Amino acid sequence: MLISMDGYDNLIATLDYFEQRLTSQNPITTVAELSRYSGYCTHHLSGLFTANTDLKLKEYLQARILSSIFSHAYATNVPLSNLAFLYGFHDYETFFRACKRRFGKNPSQILKSGLESQFLQQRIYPQRSQNIEAISWEVVTLPELTLCGLDFFIWPETRSFHRHWQQFSHYQSAMQGQRHESVTFQFTAWKEGEEQTMRVLCGMEVDPEAEQETVFSHQNLPKTTYIRFLHTQDVSQIKNTYQYIYGTYFSQSVFQCLGNWELQRYEDNRTTIEIYIPIRT
Repeated sequence: MLISMDGYDNLIATLDYFEQRLTSQNPITTVAELSRYSGYCTHHLSGLFTANTDLKLKEYLQARILSSIFSHAYATNVPLSNLAFLYGFHDYETFFRACKRRFGKNPSQILKSGLESQFLQQRIYPQRSQNIEAISWEVVTLPELTLCGLDFFIWPETRSFHRHWQQFSHYQSAMQGQRHESVTFQFTAWKEGEEQTMRVLCGMEVDPEAEQETVFSHQNLPKTTYIRFLHTQDVSQIKNTYQYIYGTYFSQSVFQCLGNWELQRYEDNRTTIEIYIPIRT
């Protein structure tokens, strides 16, 4: 695990490690395995990578692996089936599908026709972000929280949670023991793995002893230290805030994200969105 370095240096060291393993007999083939080396969860490492490269980490790793396989194949007489296994594919069918998805051709066709340079994924060297406008932040510690609300399981391509919050609003008044009627939370947790599906809880803080209808789900959060960022623009611009969070703040900070979840906090009659990223202390 990498510690005591800022996020950018962590990312560079992690990519260096991936490249070292790529040429070994034991390459890294998944974001989950690479994230364990970095000390970040898969979601936060992917966010750090994307903010600094505009690429998706999972797709980049597989592209580097496939490019290395064919570069190796062009330089030697080693059969593709052997190389696929050497570079981490457990069966030829998975390798076959990966080639079709990435290049639109099967492995034999690629080997016969060759790959043009634009299809070969070269190693990238991320540059530190320099020109993103700073966003207000502070280190805060929140006491133990009990959140209650509606659970949704969402694919990462989802761009808006308006429908989910609209559904929650129909049930909101039925929750018992509400602590702050004008404050709502969005708890988001990412599944550890390659698919990066999200669990989103739209809810409120409640008395943990209050009995609730079975339609509601609970999320208990321990006392935790966070970096709290304030998004003050229209919600449609929140992507820019996350670009700052991962591309600038965590790239330059020695604070490291904790776990695979975050909070957003909203107050009625306020347009500011509070984003809480848990950190190691």
